[in-house]
Amino acid sequence: MGNQLAGIAPSQILSVDSYFSDIHDYEYDRSLGSTRFFKVARAKHREGLVVVKVFAIQDPSLPLTSYKQELEELKIRLHSCQNCLPFQKATLTEKAAMLFRQFVRDNLYDRISTRPFLNNIEKKWIAFQILNAVDQAHKSGVRHGDIKTENIMVTSWNWVLLTDFASFKPTYLPEDNPADFNYFFDTSRRRTCYIAPERFVDGSMFATESDQTTPLMDLSSSSQRTRGELKQAMDIFSAGCVIAELFTEGIPLFDLSQLLAYRKGHFQTEQVLMKIEDRSVRELVAQMVQREPEKRLTAEEYLKQQRGKAFPDIFYTFLQPYMAQFAKETFQSADERVLVVRKDLENILHNLCGGEQAEKAARATESDTTKEHALAVLVSVITSCLQTLCTCDSKLAALELVLHLAERLSVEVLLDRITPYLLHFCSDSVPRVRAEALRTLTKVLALVKEVPRNDINIYPEYILPGIAHLAQDEATIVRLAYAENIALLAETALRFLELVQENNLNMEHDLNGEDAEEALHPNENYDSELQALHEMVQQKVVTLLSDPENIVKQTLMENGITRLCVFFGRQKANDVLLSHMITFLNDKNDWHLRGAFFDSIVGVAAYVGWQSSSILKPLLQQGLSDAEEFVICKALNALTCMCQLGLLQKPHIYEDGPSPFLCHPNLWICYGAVGFITVVAEHLNIADVYCKLMPHLTPFITQPIIQGMTEAEEDKLLALKDFMLKSSKAKANVVDQSHLGDTMQSGVIDLAALGIMGRHVDLVKPKHESEDKRARKHTKQDSNMNEEWKSMFGSLENNNIFNHGPHIDPLQVTEGPALQPRKAALPVVQSVGGASTYQRRLTTCKTELQQLVQQKREQCTAERMAKQMMESTEWESRPPPPGWHPKGLLVAHLHEHKSAVNRIRVSEEHSIFATCSNDGTIKIWDCQKMEGKTTTTRSVLTYSRIGGHVKTLSFCQGSHYLAVASDNGSIQLLAVEANKPPKSPKVHTSQTRFLDLKEDGCVVDMHHFNSGAQSVLAYATVNGSLVGWDLRSNSDAWTLRHDLRLGLITSFAVDMHQCWLCVGTCNGTMACWDMRFQLPISNHSHPARARIRRLLMHPLYQSSVIAAVQGNNEVSMWDMETGDRKFTLWASTAPPLSEMQPSPHSVHGIYCSPADGNPLLLTAGSDMRIRFWDLAYPERSYIVAGGASDSLHCPSVFYNRKIIEGTEVVQEIHSKQKSGSTEDVPRRGPESLPVGHHDIITDIATFQTTQGFIVTASRDGIVKVWK
Repeated sequence: MGNQLAGIAPSQILSVDSYFSDIHDYEYDRSLGSTRFFKVARAKHREGLVVVKVFAIQDPSLPLTSYKQELEELKIRLHSCQNCLPFQKATLTEKAAMLFRQFVRDNLYDRISTRPFLNNIEKKWIAFQILNAVDQAHKSGVRHGDIKTENIMVTSWNWVLLTDFASFKPTYLPEDNPADFNYFFDTSRRRTCYIAPERFVDGSMFATESDQTTPLMDLSSSSQRTRGELKQAMDIFSAGCVIAELFTEGIPLFDLSQLLAYRKGHFQTEQVLMKIEDRSVRELVAQMVQREPEKRLTAEEYLKQQRGKAFPDIFYTFLQPYMAQFAKETFQSADERVLVVRKDLENILHNLCGGEQAEKAARATESDTTKEHALAVLVSVITSCLQTLCTCDSKLAALELVLHLAERLSVEVLLDRITPYLLHFCSDSVPRVRAEALRTLTKVLALVKEVPRNDINIYPEYILPGIAHLAQDEATIVRLAYAENIALLAETALRFLELVQENNLNMEHDLNGEDAEEALHPNENYDSELQALHEMVQQKVVTLLSDPENIVKQTLMENGITRLCVFFGRQKANDVLLSHMITFLNDKNDWHLRGAFFDSIVGVAAYVGWQSSSILKPLLQQGLSDAEEFVICKALNALTCMCQLGLLQKPHIYEDGPSPFLCHPNLWICYGAVGFITVVAEHLNIADVYCKLMPHLTPFITQPIIQGMTEAEEDKLLALKDFMLKSSKAKANVVDQSHLGDTMQSGVIDLAALGIMGRHVDLVKPKHESEDKRARKHTKQDSNMNEEWKSMFGSLENNNIFNHGPHIDPLQVTEGPALQPRKAALPVVQSVGGASTYQRRLTTCKTELQQLVQQKREQCTAERMAKQMMESTEWESRPPPPGWHPKGLLVAHLHEHKSAVNRIRVSEEHSIFATCSNDGTIKIWDCQKMEGKTTTTRSVLTYSRIGGHVKTLSFCQGSHYLAVASDNGSIQLLAVEANKPPKSPKVHTSQTRFLDLKEDGCVVDMHHFNSGAQSVLAYATVNGSLVGWDLRSNSDAWTLRHDLRLGLITSFAVDMHQCWLCVGTCNGTMACWDMRFQLPISNHSHPARARIRRLLMHPLYQSSVIAAVQGNNEVSMWDMETGDRKFTLWASTAPPLSEMQPSPHSVHGIYCSPADGNPLLLTAGSDMRIRFWDLAYPERSYIVAGGASDSLHCPSVFYNRKIIEGTEVVQEIHSKQKSGSTEDVPRRGPESLPVGHHDIITDIATFQTTQGFIVTASRDGIVKVWK
């Protein structure tokens, strides 16, 4: 680039760093290489690392300004090209011209030879991007001029950037002088030449000199610059050479001499191209490197041509547009990229997995490369971020992503791309990340089903040493994770070793001679490698079994101690595991650890064998005498299991240790003792049971054991001989007469059809001759029956009651099918004629038809009565009386709950009400005792067997059944038996259902309704399931799936006619479902997207709901047909219906009743105040009771009604001065102390006895009753 540049001798040669003295924003970092044309360095800038190319000015007359303008124009043109990286800045100084661009660590030449090596799908992805980059540049009017592997940058997530655009380099070169090529293009000194053959021309076109090392181009002449123009076909040829090198593992397609020979037709490319396995790629490269430029297509045409062939269709439809977003500056942060991928995971899997599988099925016969999953391309985005993540949440999200994708990735990707980063996370500074990384690593390695030969020692040399430090980690949760997963890690390591052994054995059959001996060398070391593996795992297991924290030991026993026994073998299981586990019983303070020992000892003993019984005997006896009842129960269960497995010797079984527990007051221990004795009795013979077992049991059995028939019973039977003979003959006559009929007699039960085995005694000898004759007759007729009759009426082999076996002596008790008084049909008479058969079948059809009609009539009548009953039923069975205005007088202060009370429900007849709490209890209260006539008021029943935090409950309509739900996933239906005073009611569990917490989550709200034909308990779960549980059939009546994009369900309400239901979410959405067709109808959202806290059906308007939302104590009535907010109660100082200044207080409990046709509303919430809202006359609304933080008297407020944007709003306004005595507003009587709630009111309800009462509950466990 100049007047014989190579011929100018520089006056002085300066190092590249000396040129940085003239530029102040860049700090020299290190040299990236130098050529005669450019000196290249890496520099530091405040925005990151940059590449600086320095052209030393030896001739000041060079027109460098025009080149600078050309590069700036090129930068503008390529600004929107996502796969192009032009020079971002050009600077001219007195000493040099400098070009700046972003630094990218790897170019394609380096990436091809860097581990982990590119798989086939990644190569196709890179080739696809190369053509995209060329297409983008050409459409922008830019030709590159020097495309080669060194000028194609590849990021850590395999995004391709075409860089170092060489518009300033000569277009044409002399074919007989390599000086220009060496000076401008052979910067790597590899002698590879990817310049299109038409760019080499006859040397006579240039000013020729004798020096073959001197470039002939003089680009300072404008005529020579414009004489040669770069063409698109030239870049296509170069790109084809790059793709060929990519797919041949770095073998260049041409060097300079081969390209010149190829130009003249003296060299062919088939030998190199045949190394490309994919036929479509091979054909693509062959077309791109054709000698004639006019035969080469454009990059866009190649992309269209190879769609679905060389490049999977998913590249075009999803992968390229999705990956392009990460090339933008918007997602420069690694944390942001991971969160974006996690958010889009479902869409990614749908597109990549689904589309890829379809593509594989279509092209399975064309190429084996389709086995590589396109998902591996996306994995590079995640792995490129792992080492630079900052926040703990992002790291955990990345581990979650890796685990989700691992099941769909190949073994090579799991071991080469995923495992190193997981081991990196095992050394993270955050304990949660270390623990989760270990769990993820264990699960990922468990997915590996085959071991590549280069990874045969990955466990002993890489994985186990990489996580060894976690066994002594300072954080307990990390050691817990290690104890939880070490069994699976050991199993996987052993499986890896066995897979390697299997591969070696397979190679034995394929190889001979010296190769076979070399291949079998690992086989000789199998035992030594297994021993080394045992020692590594044993060291860590012993460390965990000796951990100072008992929870670590307990976790190790509960998570795979039996699998560790299998891994170590019988000897080490006894010497290492059992010997350490025995010491756990010495810990007298932690009964959980002792209990875990007895839970785990059965598996260990089963593997070690019966020889361990002598060791375990004193340990089991110690467990039976433990101070903690749970440990005793677990010890009994261990004894039972070991007895079932035959691990206990007879002398140990006979000991009287478990027998006294038969009368233990703890029901679990009593059941455990019964189970043990039952198993012992099953495994002993009758003599041992009576001689050795019974003496231990006799002192603890209150009822004598039934001995069967005794002599006294036999005498009684003989005394009844005459009566029993007559009865037997009468039954026999009934059987004979039944042959003439075909229908079952009314009131007769066929015991044999039910499979019931009866005991009978023959008092007289049967008449064998007549019976044998009758039997022969029946057998003959039975043999003549056709198969159709046999299928309809049955054969005589099964139905003939006269077919006796061997002779039975009198009074010998036998056991067999119960004798039935008649048979349904015997084909002796039925085979007489077709007319009678038709008549009988016609009669049967008529009978069945009449039964069906009667059944349908009864069902229709029941449904009509139920509908009429619902339509005539009021909003509740006992609404408040007309004109009821509670005065806010405290009647009862109940503090039995130990934690927050979540729900209050009143029974239908208002005799009792129930509360549930986070303390795991449900308490039943007698409404009659709340009138203040008794000195102390206590709950009449407490139920605490459900476990967890009880979140909601509901009385079943028309019954005393109470449905309760806990956050542990259980739903129980409790039957509350009301007794007359002074006896307290009793409760027992009627039905139980357990939900999958991972799939469904816990219940957030439930309601019961009785539709006549069904008694349905409807409940909603956290994860969006809406289920109607038919309590009568114990099955699901219907199941709906809520769209979680609308938000998590917080509450729901069901229409009184069960035609529709409405769901409220945390995002302020109210979603309606049609219950008849089980389809979603409409969705309406709160303008502020405020959380829906409680939903109720409006008692008067069938298409409206009442919703309590987050903030401003807002309660609104919504018309679900139109989505309009018709009416709003606003107890806040913020402007009505405002969204920008919300008050923190919200309504948590709401009660609505159509008293005297005029709905009234009671609300309570986080401001601890109870409000009475008169919806017919809002001005009469008032505060019933204030919170404990209020003064002794309720705050002075008044209520104003106004219309705002078409919505009627009733606003609570505080008076500036305390009002005097007002007749309309009742006041609380004189109190010495505030009686209001001290914490958030969680629910509110009313009940009626002789007068109306309000019952409220708060987060501190207090229940208050007001009147």
